[in-house]
Amino acid sequence: MFILITTEVEDMQITNGIQVQFIPTTKFKDIGISVRFRNTLQDGKSAKRSLLALMLVDRCQKYDTKLKMSEMQDELYGATLTAQTAGFGASQIIELRSKIINPSFLNEENTLLEDTFAFLHEVIFSPLLKEEVFHENKEILLAKIKRMQDDPSQYAITCGLREAGKGTPLGISALGTYEQVEQLTLSDIQQIYQEMMKEDLIDILVCGDIEEDSILKLVKETLRFTPRNTQMQSWYCVENERKSETKRLTKHISQSYIMMTWFTHTPITDEKYYALRVANAVFGQYSTSLLFQEVREKRSLCYSIFSNLISYDGAMGVTTGIEKEHIDKTMELIQTQFHRVCEGDFSEDLLNTSKRMVINSLKASEDSMYSLMAFAYQNALLQRDYSVSDLMDMVEKVTREEVMEVMKRCEYKMGVVVTKEDDDEENCE
Repeated sequence: MFILITTEVEDMQITNGIQVQFIPTTKFKDIGISVRFRNTLQDGKSAKRSLLALMLVDRCQKYDTKLKMSEMQDELYGATLTAQTAGFGASQIIELRSKIINPSFLNEENTLLEDTFAFLHEVIFSPLLKEEVFHENKEILLAKIKRMQDDPSQYAITCGLREAGKGTPLGISALGTYEQVEQLTLSDIQQIYQEMMKEDLIDILVCGDIEEDSILKLVKETLRFTPRNTQMQSWYCVENERKSETKRLTKHISQSYIMMTWFTHTPITDEKYYALRVANAVFGQYSTSLLFQEVREKRSLCYSIFSNLISYDGAMGVTTGIEKEHIDKTMELIQTQFHRVCEGDFSEDLLNTSKRMVINSLKASEDSMYSLMAFAYQNALLQRDYSVSDLMDMVEKVTREEVMEVMKRCEYKMGVVVTKEDDDEENCE
């Protein structure tokens, strides 16, 4: 038995395309602020937006050195400011995230909230899009992409999704590719910044023990975005005409990695989506799953193996690292476990355990400020108003027949195997 703490989310539209969401809670001593810019995920543009995100939080015109930016955050009682980009199906998000101590804990009269929003105003509306900032952050982004390419597991996942999703948003890197970033110029960033400020749908999320009226007033005064009429749907179900196949790629690695991808044909808005969540848990998400028990525990073919839903694209992937001589046997075993779920060949205990694991994961999300904000944002993207409790109820009601039904919808699309280099194999790069 567990106690669920519910959090009411209140949202309102300030103007066309600009929405504020409040997540009031007394669980945290901090206040979290997230400003999210959303536009269509496009090949080529994603690299520009990723670099822009880094530049926005590096320096701005008023605080034009790293030292001045750092000193300003110190003045805000150790406020944090970070940026990231992420893909949400057919959309790419630039998120600027800040966290400050709740002013009520300070033993003095202060203007911390006012000063924080004034700081965010400078960062967003007066960025320092200059050559020095551009080149420094370009090198940082290139290094990040290079680290991901050098990680064989991440390399297999990236290549697997790129190959399976060719011609769809699933095949586009939300971070951008190394080659795309190398070719960027400062004028590209200046142009994409203007586009972002004019066209992006914007969500401002504020979480904590807050006075909503005063924060709404600050938002309206400091973050004066112009209206926009952009229409966009983030979620979709990936489809293409490619036949299922296996591609073998090479890398300077000692262990081989496999990425296998299915198209689920079950969108995140489908009434059976949470049956798919349970099916994925039975299949390979947790250490209790068929994949972990059959491939790792019983046969010791790998160190780790897991399945994961790429929910906004309607895809599912399995990743594992193995020895080269076990590749074919492991891929066959993975397919065997997939078909077992389709046929209902799993115990009632595994079904109940899998549902409990999914429910516990949902429950744990309420212990993190940013998980609460992510959940509120998901509701906004999917144009719904679910609570975590609602989702737990959906999971609890999932039946064996529903698990079988949604798994049978899945279509195997692509297997990508990354191995040590041989003369007769190709390289993804």
